[in-house]
Amino acid sequence: MADSIEFDPVDWITAGSVGPPGQRTFYIQARRGDELMALVVEKSQVILLVQVAQELLARAGVAVTPDDLEESSQRLVEPVAPSWRAGSMSLGMDDDGERFVLEAEELIADDETDAPAEARFWMSRQQVVALAAHGAFAVEHGARETCHLCSRPIDPEAGHVCPALNGHGPLTV
Repeated sequence: MADSIEFDPVDWITAGSVGPPGQRTFYIQARRGDELMALVVEKSQVILLVQVAQELLARAGVAVTPDDLEESSQRLVEPVAPSWRAGSMSLGMDDDGERFVLEAEELIADDETDAPAEARFWMSRQQVVALAAHGAFAVEHGARETCHLCSRPIDPEAGHVCPALNGHGPLTV
């Protein structure tokens, strides 16, 4: 039987990253009492989580602004020890826009027969605001500089060969 974790409610939750630009690993980390859980996620999952959180909060009449960022209190707790990598994630809210739930399911290999682990993190409206604000900050903070001509990222060590200038050599990803 797969692990099923439920923090109802969380005491704290955040989205953040570890590592230098271009090599960052993103995480969702939550705490309830003495329990601390981290999940590895993709940058694109954090971006979508922030977007969905903002949409749901807007329905509840709340807007996430830069003033909502509490960077020092929303940092990942080191050392980050992930339980597993998230495959699918979803975010929902109750009819009143007071309680939110983030559901994540473990990413498993196609040939794996075990059921994926699952986690549910129940949050207040203010916790979702903090999660969205810090998730947006984590995506933007530490992002690689982009070329002003082609918008591709510039590798701080290898540089950049810009196709807009008919450059030669491998393109940075």
